Amino acid sequence: MNQLLDPVPAGRAGKKALMLVALMLCSSIAPMMALPGVSAHESTIDTIWPKSGSNDTGWVQLDAVMGESLQATAPWTLEFAPGADLSNVSFQVRVNGSDGLMIEEPLLIANDIGVSLLDWRGLGMLGSADSFVGANPYDGRLAPNSDSGATWTLPSDAEITDLVIEALAPVDPAVSFEPIQLDIGANVIHPGDGRMYLAVKDDVIILDYNNDPTIIDMIEFESDVLDMEIDTANNLIHFLTAEDGFTALSLVDSSVQVSLPYATNPDYLNFDQFLIASNGNVYAANQKGVAQWDGGSWTFPATKSTDGAALAMIELDAVLYISFDDEGVSRYGVIQQGLSSLSSWSTANSLHSDEVTQFMVSGNQLLMASSDAGLARYDWSSGFWLSTWNSGNWLASDNVAGLAQSGNTLYILNGDSIHTYNTASNVFSGSQTIDSFGLSGEGQDLILWPSSGARSPGSELMLLSDGNGALVELTPGSTPLNTGVLLLGSGPTTEQMIDATELDGVLFVATDDQYLNRFDTQSSRWIEPVFIGADINRLSNDGNHVYIAADNGAHQMHNNGT
Repeated sequence: MNQLLDPVPAGRAGKKALMLVALMLCSSIAPMMALPGVSAHESTIDTIWPKSGSNDTGWVQLDAVMGESLQATAPWTLEFAPGADLSNVSFQVRVNGSDGLMIEEPLLIANDIGVSLLDWRGLGMLGSADSFVGANPYDGRLAPNSDSGATWTLPSDAEITDLVIEALAPVDPAVSFEPIQLDIGANVIHPGDGRMYLAVKDDVIILDYNNDPTIIDMIEFESDVLDMEIDTANNLIHFLTAEDGFTALSLVDSSVQVSLPYATNPDYLNFDQFLIASNGNVYAANQKGVAQWDGGSWTFPATKSTDGAALAMIELDAVLYISFDDEGVSRYGVIQQGLSSLSSWSTANSLHSDEVTQFMVSGNQLLMASSDAGLARYDWSSGFWLSTWNSGNWLASDNVAGLAQSGNTLYILNGDSIHTYNTASNVFSGSQTIDSFGLSGEGQDLILWPSSGARSPGSELMLLSDGNGALVELTPGSTPLNTGVLLLGSGPTTEQMIDATELDGVLFVATDDQYLNRFDTQSSRWIEPVFIGADINRLSNDGNHVYIAADNGAHQMHNNGT
């Protein structure tokens, strides 16, 4: 039998089999060797782990959520193969306070191994530095040209891209050698930090009760500031001036913002009063009537032919009340489209005076103060009038200069007295003359300063002014009521000075109005004058006492004014 093929030796056959198996193995892993290493991924039935690879998560934003009374937390899970050996691990944290990407005192922990990756506890905000190290806000004085006491603590290698500093300009109380007339036109409270804005003629003084000096900034205008309103919806404060219309500033950084425009009607170029109503519209009034700003244009829903200027405005239960000089009170229903006219009040019907200078709401009563007829009261919830308070019954004078309420106590500044009325028991509970608080004139303003933020007093205060630069602090519920003085400016009681003598750093000045004025030469301010009760002719001192020669005799005074 012929053999067509030579038989393969046994050794060579084994080698070929091994080569075939090797080729099969190589071909099966070739796709794996050709592809780059990747992280684990899930299929529809299980998780597939490569033998090796890398994983770049990219930037991951963690939004920490806080439960009630708990620290805010955010879980972040990274999956690795069981028993994986990790190497060349890098970890970065990125924040951007200008874009709202920040967190307060973060703590990042790897739970499985108990390792702290980032511990920022006690270091404040990561992503922004909005408070100084130490006292914040910081206040200091240039001595003489610089002040380096305000610092931030920043992480190493930090790169600052946006730096905004709100630098206020505190000023000491003004000192004058002529009488000061502190004419407060309006006041509002900052809704965030509780600072007070006081309009004094053509300036707006900004007060921080916890700063020294109290006046932390002053905004100057070209004409008198007549009214101010807080616009919480847009985070603005609006100012109305006598000749230059409206100005708006940011409540965040006091920067100038887009303000309300002039009205197109020439009769409404200058307003006297304005407010932001519950329907979102702005209403402004003058002697020609009422104008409305609806966000796009001015319209004129209520006009009048008389010449009385607007004195005060208030909205209560969707009714707009506007008092006009010598004309009483006009009333309008506040509707979405504008205003609907309601009946007016004057001395011809129910009103006690045609000169209402201030509105205030006390419970279910609308209080209307006047300079000539006392205080009217209207029950707005039931729609009937209550008895008027004047010099014929409960008040010392028909001139009501100011109203303020703290808790259940209503305070009425009336002539040279303050009356207190308990709104819970509906009885008058007392009266004090303002000269017992160290004021020499009649009361002009009574302003409530609530405790509402870092720049407000720690407890609610009332500020009482007689127009001479000193605001007496009255603390409701305290005994005595007077708890301090907030000085905006100081001056003598009159510009006519007759004689002077100095004792222990105090300059005693005789004037023509029966007061002995005193000037503290150390603090450079006028202090409380002493009423002598007669014309003063001469002054002298012996190093221990001041001697006063007056029309009612000779007086010996201690160096402290007693």
